Amino acid sequence: MAQDSGTVKISGRQAMQILGGYTGHQLLEQVIIVIPVVAYLVFVQLVLLRWTLEHAMLISAGIALVILGLMFFMEGVKVALLPLGEVIGRILPQRKKMGSVLVFSFLIGLLAAYGEPVIGSLQIAGAGVDPQKAPLLYTLLQGRPLLLVGCVTVGVGIAFVIGMLRYVKGWSIKPFVLSLVAIASALSVLAIQNEATAEAMGLAWDTGAVIAGPVSTPLVLALGMGIYQISGRANTGLAGFGSVGLMSLFPIVLVLILLFACSAFLDVESIAAAGGAASHAQVQSLGTLAVDSVLNAARAILPILFFLWLSLRLWLKESEEGIPLSHFALAMAFAVIGLFMFNYGLSIGLSELGNQVGHRLPHTFHPPDESLYGGFFGKLVVVLFGGILGYGATLAEPAFNTLGQQVEDVTQGAFKKWLFGQAVALGVGIGAALGMASLVFGWSLIALLLPPYALLFVLTLLSDEKYNSIAWDGGAVTTGPVTVPLKIAIGIALSHATGFAEGFGVLALASAYPVMNILLLGLYVRHREHTKEALTP
Repeated sequence: MAQDSGTVKISGRQAMQILGGYTGHQLLEQVIIVIPVVAYLVFVQLVLLRWTLEHAMLISAGIALVILGLMFFMEGVKVALLPLGEVIGRILPQRKKMGSVLVFSFLIGLLAAYGEPVIGSLQIAGAGVDPQKAPLLYTLLQGRPLLLVGCVTVGVGIAFVIGMLRYVKGWSIKPFVLSLVAIASALSVLAIQNEATAEAMGLAWDTGAVIAGPVSTPLVLALGMGIYQISGRANTGLAGFGSVGLMSLFPIVLVLILLFACSAFLDVESIAAAGGAASHAQVQSLGTLAVDSVLNAARAILPILFFLWLSLRLWLKESEEGIPLSHFALAMAFAVIGLFMFNYGLSIGLSELGNQVGHRLPHTFHPPDESLYGGFFGKLVVVLFGGILGYGATLAEPAFNTLGQQVEDVTQGAFKKWLFGQAVALGVGIGAALGMASLVFGWSLIALLLPPYALLFVLTLLSDEKYNSIAWDGGAVTTGPVTVPLKIAIGIALSHATGFAEGFGVLALASAYPVMNILLLGLYVRHREHTKEALTP
């Protein structure tokens, strides 16, 4: 009897079982990401800080929305953004001249950075900056925020261009990383010579830490994979690696330059004074937050997906590749709805929880006579809290877990996923703890930033291309959409209690030490391999 070999018929019940199993698996992944961080913060608030949890029902609803939103968003990215990026990366160099390829890459970088949901966390944090104490910082975050957003997006656009050239030409990442680190360090040393620029230096470094998020990171990796496949270098172990790290370094340099330009050409004191006089305590309604979340989600997803789709169909004249229109529309809806749910849940749930912990945390040491644990010991409690939060939250970040498996694959098991995970998470924990220490003890941020980056300069010189690419990417993906708003909220609250700083720079420190750990492990792996070869007869 003849049978249709191209079609497999399943009943409605079987379809629901398959869909239910898949959905349950995806939902569990997001629960594993979010719940440990939430449980830790609740434990700290109730037990360590000895305080009640306000608006518990609203926070619970928000956390549920964060979990569901991440599930829908990641599915939309997987079905629409990644296939489109890989297909375009594969056919673009074949059909267009290099000039057109580079212009396209720059535009993609602009749209990807503009749509990153995590960069909005920096602007939200700007509402907590004292305009009288830090006028330049307030100007960039509240008075003239488009200057900051424009600088960061241009930096990512340049990074996409350099990344595309690296993929096509096979260039090493080393000269770019060394140059950017040296320039950023030199500009930072100059910045601390002036009070106005010194106050905003931490913000410049934090922009590099937050920009490698759930929109730009998978896109640059997908484009790189497509180009490497067509170039025949996909089996070198470097496909897609390195450009995420560059994407986190270019914005730092440009924003540092912006600090000097604003200080020289803008009357930041007047802007800050006007903003401070016009601002007043205002609690947004749930409806207003919902509308803002919808608009932010649409702004993040629709431009980049429409641009990719139209480029593939109209500019590259490719009608068969990619994904069907119906699948694309469904995936786009998933991404927008998911990001809306995530943003809204973040506003009413996770950020609210972080704000409560952050505002209560200074009571561990301040004021000393009335603190929970005494001045010095209370500060140590805060430092330990930051280290544990950095370590645990990093292990839960989705982009980080994906990269860990890729690292194990491309190193053929020499660098295990668990080893990579522990190296990065411990690095984030160390960096986050030092960032908290800078806030509560008043340590100089530049004194904490420059030594690890000076060591990173040397380690990058000594390391192989593979581990340089892996390490700088590993540092870039440690700060994701779950942890960024938490760390910023806590940092701002601590800064207000101590008066030492404005709460920025913690994210940058949390990104430096993972790079260091990976490079050190890479040198160890290389030494072990060379020793093994020497002993082999």
